[in-house]
Amino acid sequence: MIRCCLFLLACLALPAYPAQAAPLDADSATPRVLGIFFGQRDPPYEILLERGLREGFDGHDKAPRIALDTVYLDMQPGYDPARARLIAQTLKLKYGDSPPFDLLILSGATSVRFQQEVGRWLGRGPVVQVEGIFVDQPIPTDGNGRITLRNARAIAETARDALAILPDSQALWVIGGSARDDAAVMAAARTQLVPLAQHIDVRFIEVGALDALLSDVRHAPDNTLLLYLRVSRDGAGRPVMPVDVAARIGREANAPMFCIYEIMLLRSDCVGGNVSAGPHTGMAVATTARRLLAGDAPLPAVQMLPTRPRYNWPQLERWQVARSTLPAHAELIDYTPSLYERHRPQVLGGILILAVLALALLGMLWALSLYRKQRDTVSELERRWHLALESAGQGVWDLDMRSGEAFYADGWLAMLGLDQVPNDPRVRDERIHPGDRAEVAQRLQQHLGGELDHFESEHRMLRHDGHVIWVRERGQVVRRDARGQALRFIASMQDITDQHTAQDHIRHLATHDSLTGLPNRTLLTDRLENAIGRARRAGTRVAVIFLDLDHFKTINDTLGHPVGDLLLIAVAGRLMPHLRETDTICRQGGDEFVILLPDLHAPGDAAQVCEKLQRELDEPVNLDGRDLRISVSMGVALFPEDGDSADRLLQKADVALYQVKNDGRGDYRFFSPDMNRELEDQFALESQLGAALRDGRIRMWFQPQFDLSSGALVGAEALARWIETDGRMIPPDTFIPVVEKFGHVHRLGELALRSACQHAVRWAEAGGRPVPVAVNLSSVQFRRPGLTELVRTVLSDTGLPPAHLILEITESVLMEDNITARETLAGLAGLGVGLSVDDFGTGYSSLAYLKRFPVNHLKIDRAFVMDLGCDPDSDVLVRTIVQLGHNLNLQVIAEGVENEVQADRLREYGCDIGQGYLYHPAMAPEHFLQLLHRG
Repeated sequence: MIRCCLFLLACLALPAYPAQAAPLDADSATPRVLGIFFGQRDPPYEILLERGLREGFDGHDKAPRIALDTVYLDMQPGYDPARARLIAQTLKLKYGDSPPFDLLILSGATSVRFQQEVGRWLGRGPVVQVEGIFVDQPIPTDGNGRITLRNARAIAETARDALAILPDSQALWVIGGSARDDAAVMAAARTQLVPLAQHIDVRFIEVGALDALLSDVRHAPDNTLLLYLRVSRDGAGRPVMPVDVAARIGREANAPMFCIYEIMLLRSDCVGGNVSAGPHTGMAVATTARRLLAGDAPLPAVQMLPTRPRYNWPQLERWQVARSTLPAHAELIDYTPSLYERHRPQVLGGILILAVLALALLGMLWALSLYRKQRDTVSELERRWHLALESAGQGVWDLDMRSGEAFYADGWLAMLGLDQVPNDPRVRDERIHPGDRAEVAQRLQQHLGGELDHFESEHRMLRHDGHVIWVRERGQVVRRDARGQALRFIASMQDITDQHTAQDHIRHLATHDSLTGLPNRTLLTDRLENAIGRARRAGTRVAVIFLDLDHFKTINDTLGHPVGDLLLIAVAGRLMPHLRETDTICRQGGDEFVILLPDLHAPGDAAQVCEKLQRELDEPVNLDGRDLRISVSMGVALFPEDGDSADRLLQKADVALYQVKNDGRGDYRFFSPDMNRELEDQFALESQLGAALRDGRIRMWFQPQFDLSSGALVGAEALARWIETDGRMIPPDTFIPVVEKFGHVHRLGELALRSACQHAVRWAEAGGRPVPVAVNLSSVQFRRPGLTELVRTVLSDTGLPPAHLILEITESVLMEDNITARETLAGLAGLGVGLSVDDFGTGYSSLAYLKRFPVNHLKIDRAFVMDLGCDPDSDVLVRTIVQLGHNLNLQVIAEGVENEVQADRLREYGCDIGQGYLYHPAMAPEHFLQLLHRG
């Protein structure tokens, strides 16, 4: 009650301060505006906003003066209905029932509510609503002359300008608080800085203990930038002034600090930024009010308040930032102009006079040497345009070492989005990406100095619009003097961005799941091996969690695969928020996920993660209005307890998951030695494997391959089948891993090679035409010398021409690129057999090895074929692989073709050969012969 009375007395005293309110007896022609602020007069935001309003309403020649009265509600914590009624009564005592206000300005949602509930009588004209700078709920607008002005948060613009000012920066620390308003600004930062995170390490810091933050910024690494948003509470939840926090950070930080609010810029050691919420905000509000009072055409109901680049000159000097690097139209604070800047017209006039005299002298000298230059120019122009004609469709530029000038053709300028540029070599140098500039300059100097016969470079260039393109430059010195010094250099530039983009896209698809966008097994294995290495050095633990959705097949069978795919995407999205930035979640395939948890201190840390994930997935997933309840089973393996390698940990986690499924699902288990029943089964199978190879129970079946355009049978692939005497078939997925694990690869490989060659000879004799046969080779066979001799012996023994044998190898063999593999591939190519890259696209697909090794065929993996027609990424990848193969004169084969949609897409993309259940499954040799006879 006492506080309300004091506020009443303060409001009654307002007329005593002419600087804050115009007198009531002012000229009736002067427009009157009432500004209602939600807080007190002391906070910086209100002070700066009111200052800008008063500057904007001051009269001058083109705009008459507007009188401004202000009322401060002192309701910063929240709206108080009782206080609102008291203030309204006070204002009625002060102004009467019909106050002379032509327009109202409402600052913040609290002021809007005050006006709507108890203050509508204050004015019948337009209303300008100014949203607070930290609110996370927009102020509603109901039309009827109401204009809502919103403060912009130029977070991304400030970050980009900071990186342009300090281009060597490698990290950006974004600092914000955890209070409600602070979190809203941090959320906006996370959204706006997503594109920037692809080029620089962005770290988001939510301040807990302020002393810990100050310690971090004091020891910030070199080439680090700070972007301060707002911190209004410390780690204990106590209110703090955001400006005070900014002042402490800017004063103690070992890195330059940028900010987005002018309050922070004016009252801390902030370098600058695209700031809002300052006096210019009030001036922008005043401009809008003037337009409303002048009766301008209807204005948009919601408008964004502008930001502007402002920088603190003492801080620019502190961090050695050149003024020339600042954004265009940037304003400087606390800057004293130099003597040159104060007398610039006189200095420029003197320079102009000297320049005219110099030009006159140069003109005389030029006239004397014109004849000799014309003779040289004719010859050089002939060479220049001859090269330009040969480089049609490319950008041409040349360099005159004698004059130091550069010439840029229209094609070169268009490629970089430029119109006209000076004949200065630095134009090109500045357009080269900073990361490539040194290497390109070194290559050019080596050619100019005579070390290289030609200049050629592939590097990045910066377009005028800020985009980065990849180019290939080729050039040569066309004239040297008697001493061998370069006089004229001419080069062409070609845009190869599409080629680099296609290769990057293939590489991304090879390491990420096309459905969920999560890393795949290849990328997971790489990160797991790195995590094990760090844990071994630091003495910490690493956990691997195999996660499987229970009864996922039932959902697929009953609701369809599209719903199943949506469920997988939803599950991936719900798992990720519960993991740290250092953790990795990977989709293995189907409904299996693998989670990598590095840097753990105890097994209980992994158990807590499992329990959090179970609680998260206990909530139903809503898809198309249908709630789906799911449960998960998880198996956990730990380093170093359960294994010291990536393969062993993945195997042990898989065994633990298998145990959970056997025990009823919906739980998690840590691996224990008694779970090794599956390994025991593998040992049992291995004991039968040797006898099966000797007795002929393991034999080769053949899957036919067909020309996709004509439908003709053009080849076969040899596939191992284990058939017991009772007719029971042991699946290849069961015994092939045992073959590879227990060292039977070479024996089975020789059996497959010899059997395939023998049957191919018989088919050629019986059918009257050759039938090429493909045999899979394991990477283990390549690591062992003697493979070339084995193939030569088998071909000699069976009489099969080498051209009718195709050996399929995986990308991993090519990527090893060791001496044995290279010699083996060269030897096999020398025999005349065909070489095919199997499962292309599932490993580290690279154009380099396709060019380096003697490959004849590319085989697209069934994982990409199966999603044709339903997954755009698979269509893009398959089309890209087919185009890539044909550009390299390779035959492209697709496996796993199971329906007509897939076959139609493959024919449309130009794929050469297909195989799969759509045409025929693998069959015994005698059945294949019957198929061959049928044509």
